[in-house]
Amino acid sequence: MEFVQLQDEFLSAGTVTVGISTDGVERQRQFGESYGARFPLLSDQDGEIVRLYDVRRWFGLGTMKVTYVIDQEGMIRDARHSELSTKGHSRRALERVMALSGSQ
Repeated sequence: MEFVQLQDEFLSAGTVTVGISTDGVERQRQFGESYGARFPLLSDQDGEIVRLYDVRRWFGLGTMKVTYVIDQEGMIRDARHSELSTKGHSRRALERVMALSGSQ
């Protein structure tokens, strides 16, 4: 999982990473432990966050893989959608964070 591999870089950039999934709490815990995630992995079993961020796939095929870069005022500054290939997804999100902060 790229976000785990880059978690120190995201922290150095002054960001907070949070993973959210419709998986249950226990599955999220197991996932986090198996990959060594040191950031929160939240469960959205009732789909409230999925509805708020409109990331439900058509025809009930699960949820989209989306990464939001949200500034300190709560404004979404970037959104990364990676449905077919997630390779490089977190690196591109980190590059956007760095560009927004002017630390490239």
